[in-house]
Amino acid sequence: MSARSRICYAVVSWVLLGLSAAARVAQVSPSAPLPFVAPARPGPAERIVVAVRIDGAGPFHFLVDTGADSSMVSPELVRELGLTAHRDGGERVQGTTGIERLPWVLIRRLRVGSIIKHDLRMPVSDSPVMIGLDGILGMAGFGPVRVVVDFRRREVTIERSSRRILGSFLKISARRTIGGLLVIPARVADVPVEAVIDTGSADTFGNGALRKALLNQPKSAALAAVYGVTRQVASGGVARAPPIYLGPAAIRNLAVVYSDIPIFRVWHLRRRPALLIGMNVLGTARALILDYPRARVYLLTAPPSSVRITHEFFPIP
Repeated sequence: MSARSRICYAVVSWVLLGLSAAARVAQVSPSAPLPFVAPARPGPAERIVVAVRIDGAGPFHFLVDTGADSSMVSPELVRELGLTAHRDGGERVQGTTGIERLPWVLIRRLRVGSIIKHDLRMPVSDSPVMIGLDGILGMAGFGPVRVVVDFRRREVTIERSSRRILGSFLKISARRTIGGLLVIPARVADVPVEAVIDTGSADTFGNGALRKALLNQPKSAALAAVYGVTRQVASGGVARAPPIYLGPAAIRNLAVVYSDIPIFRVWHLRRRPALLIGMNVLGTARALILDYPRARVYLLTAPPSSVRITHEFFPIP
């Protein structure tokens, strides 16, 4: 990919849709759980942060982002590793709230658990989304992998996709986009929507088309700030959503931020109702599995909390 090629990122609070980077993936050892490190905040919306080694150095703290197809690094990490940031044209990054050209660095070897990637070209961002982080891992670009997040044990396992039966999990079918994201056909009340599962986002977001379709939503709502990898800041309205149905899973009592942030346009989801499901929902589950090659999402529910995920059946045509 040339330095002048177009890269689209989405960070909604902590959401990222990354660049597509040519890289080799090698299995070097049996998969093993990676413990969460350096939690940024307590409670269900805490970020999933794991240890990563770069060019043999580390460990460094990277956010695990299931809604991203590649990765980025912080300026502090670039300085610590003595890397050269290239600014010749930069990488054109389209973030949640705007467009900006960012410098980039070449990472020769990145290892997380049993997965190794080589020759990655990563943008360097000094956005607020990088506070407390050395970088962000875009899991949708890690090849034929399955990401297993055990919230109860606070562990992540990145392993090869498998047909292994997951008896107690709720199975949710999805479709995979060209960029590798998993999009789930879902419903909010009786409104059909498309939903993206994203561990990189603290909150859950709906676009303007969804808010318009929900005629019973209040006309006014509290305001929320929306941050991206660029320096622009957008705003959105917060309102409680009707029940959300993801296959056999029903989500209730959820506050959603409604905003026509540019990332919905990047994902071609601006004109039809769409949701971005964040950690304020996912963190209430016992476990979450995303199998990218098989386009499947699995949820293991936990005891009721303020936001409830339950096993129900709501047919989706």
